[in-house]
Amino acid sequence: MDLSRFPAETEGALQDVSHADAIADWISRDDISAFSAIMTQVNTSRTADVARLDSLLRGMAANHIDPAVRARLVKFYAMFKIVELLRYEKFHGFPD
Repeated sequence: MDLSRFPAETEGALQDVSHADAIADWISRDDISAFSAIMTQVNTSRTADVARLDSLLRGMAANHIDPAVRARLVKFYAMFKIVELLRYEKFHGFPD
């Protein structure tokens, strides 16, 4: 067992939980407040965190069981990609 990877993997898992909490918060807000929170999250996060959030948000938007929530998550993902484009001044594509 390679314990040298444990801290990095633990940090990644904790970051995913933090991102999931942020997305749950966006869902609980009205669209305008959620869009504002998305802008803040993307503009203040490290690039690696933005990439992880991109992957998680895309997955949730594609797979959420509730169609109404899934539709909102798709809107949130579109806003996320626009803010990401504005921040980095280029389109980063979609995660694998």
